[in-house]
Amino acid sequence: MTKLDKLSQAEQMYIYENQPLDLIGKKLDLSRRTLFYWKKEYEWDKKRFENGREQELFNRELINFAQKIMDKISNDIDNNQQTPQAEMYSLMNILKNLPQVKQHIIETKQNQKPKTLSPEHFKQIEKELFGIEYE
Repeated sequence: MTKLDKLSQAEQMYIYENQPLDLIGKKLDLSRRTLFYWKKEYEWDKKRFENGREQELFNRELINFAQKIMDKISNDIDNNQQTPQAEMYSLMNILKNLPQVKQHIIETKQNQKPKTLSPEHFKQIEKELFGIEYE
């Protein structure tokens, strides 16, 4: 890999992946001095800020679009109209890709306790499915 390739890759890692320079240096076998020079020379901080701002604006637009779809679906429900499946599918795809929703899903999964069935659950299942009752 040439130094020019490493420059491009380091810039990508810093600006778009928000990786710290120390980690980039280790991954690409580059000195801190080289990375700090490139960072200043090619205005990586400015580009990183602009990218973050663009991402934030995009996320807001995505949220607004999701809200419009939710409003339409809600209106369909209120008027007893069938909601097109494509709208439901689109809404679900938008929601699962929103950073806030992704973070909520991650936090929820981390906080969930494993679900287990208690002996009472087994007795209820046996009673309802197989007609077996215990005294």
